[in-house]
Amino acid sequence: MSPEHGRELPYYKIKESFRDVIGRVHTRVMLTPGYLPDLCSDEIVQIRRGLTYMMEQSAYIPAQQAMFTADPRGEYSEEVRGYIEKFWSQIKGSGKIDSARASYDEAERKARKLIDVNTIQHTDAREAGAENVCLQAIRELQLDTFLRREGWSERKINSTLASLIIRTVYSPSEWAALRILDENSAAMELLTGQFGDCPTQREVYAAAPSLYALKDKLERHLCSRTDSLFNLTNRVMLFDLTNFYFEGSKTGSKKAKFGRSKEKRSDCRLLVLALAINTEGFIRYSSILAGNTADPDSLPAMVEGIISKNPVSTNPQQKVMVVIDAGIATEANLGLLKERGYNYLCVSRTKLKDYTLKEEGRSVTVFDSRKRPITIAQVEHREGGDFYLRITSPAKAMTEHSMNQQWRERFELELTKARNALTAKGGTKRYDKVVERVGRALGKYPSVSKYYQIDYIRSGENPEHMSDIRWQIKISQEETEQRFGTYFLRTNIATLDERTTWEYYNLIREIETSNRQLKTDLELRPIYHQTDNNSDAHLFFGLLSYWIVNTVRHKLKLQGITHYWTELKRILSTQKAITTKAENALGEQIELRICSDPTDAASELYRILGYNPIPFRRHTIKTAPPPPN
Repeated sequence: MSPEHGRELPYYKIKESFRDVIGRVHTRVMLTPGYLPDLCSDEIVQIRRGLTYMMEQSAYIPAQQAMFTADPRGEYSEEVRGYIEKFWSQIKGSGKIDSARASYDEAERKARKLIDVNTIQHTDAREAGAENVCLQAIRELQLDTFLRREGWSERKINSTLASLIIRTVYSPSEWAALRILDENSAAMELLTGQFGDCPTQREVYAAAPSLYALKDKLERHLCSRTDSLFNLTNRVMLFDLTNFYFEGSKTGSKKAKFGRSKEKRSDCRLLVLALAINTEGFIRYSSILAGNTADPDSLPAMVEGIISKNPVSTNPQQKVMVVIDAGIATEANLGLLKERGYNYLCVSRTKLKDYTLKEEGRSVTVFDSRKRPITIAQVEHREGGDFYLRITSPAKAMTEHSMNQQWRERFELELTKARNALTAKGGTKRYDKVVERVGRALGKYPSVSKYYQIDYIRSGENPEHMSDIRWQIKISQEETEQRFGTYFLRTNIATLDERTTWEYYNLIREIETSNRQLKTDLELRPIYHQTDNNSDAHLFFGLLSYWIVNTVRHKLKLQGITHYWTELKRILSTQKAITTKAENALGEQIELRICSDPTDAASELYRILGYNPIPFRRHTIKTAPPPPN
């Protein structure tokens, strides 16, 4: 009922209805004209059609949903056309057209986000956690900046650093590294931001030799960078040698020689690696030597190399102290260190015999890593000589006693076999042959055989034969017991007290940790390369990996986390880069390249290291829907 007209009339509202991109119907009121008493039903229909055409012409309705291909208003009366223009003007003025367009666009945006779960696929998974940590450590060490200063191209830098990351995380051969880069690791992707970018075989094989060509410059850069990063003073240096064995004959090599293998692989040719590291485990000097280089012979070259890179201070209060083991600590080497301006601390190669303890009865007790007591006492100083500490360890005494007993039993068994052979049919009886046989046993067990008195009895019937072998121990049981568990530390520094000297000496464990990481965690052994240049490059490549690992571990150790590299890799291996493919409600193919979030344990490592836990942002790729059949 229209109050104005006093009769029942239709009340009109202009509504727009459309089906969005995924087929849903939307309806909204665009205008409310109210009562239109002057218009008949046919004219109302014409107004509706005219407004629909105007709406289509506004580029709001997609072409495939348009109702009119031609303007229908030419067939309408002037009055109807007037209403169409009037209503269209009011609709536009109210902002409803823009609102409708925004509604349609919003529906389209929502449709794009609607994924058909049945079309989801996960492909191209790559390891990213350990690679991300290595890359950020490399950037912290500014290796990429150094190589740019050397004039390297970005492509060469990226391929070389990707190969170095693979060497650090997986320790493979070059042949295996190429496949890991192509199929398993996101190392190259993290560097270039392009999935599927992989170094060529030539680039992978050239990485180690190219870096080895810059060895001296690179070591100086890394020393300077780590000193700056961690505020290192390098007042104490640790010298040591280790060796690596080869698989293969290596007959054409000048360096690969037979020698005493520390892994009991004396059947293989060896290379010797001489290292000088600081107390934080960072390398100050490295040299690759022939496999038959004896420990004492290596020190002069190491000293010269260290001095050339780290000039010795003339201030007595700032002298560097070198910690070495007994194998290197010959009198000549100690004299060389002193002459070149170094202080030194080592285990004495010989046990003191005629000595007295300083301030008799005074001693200091410390504890080893297993909480076992060790007693330290100062030896009375002799004018012009070095300073000594006597170290007494009950645990070491038990171990040495057990080993000594075992070696004595084995040595006496050899002597017994030689004596029994004198009366056995076909046994060795010739005097010179028996002496030779016993001599081999003397050389096999030198630590115990030197305390035996051995008598050879010639045969009365045949002087060329031996009739008996007799032996007795020249040292008493009490004297034997006193030898066990006791050794002496030697230094040329008068101001070190017992506890400080012991703490300094125990830093030698740091270089043992370094060797463990090189050989076990980074798998630098065995060496398969057949030329000296490639072998040296292989070892130096491993040393660069060690720089990266030690940078990470040192930052963690400052916060009390002492995991080895193998454990850190395990924690970080939970983070992957992956491609996810799916189809949305518009029929478009969506492809996402994302990196998974780190686990809680990995997140804690990232937090302590101060590294970004997400190596790259999500990449979204859209492709048009396939054409209809």
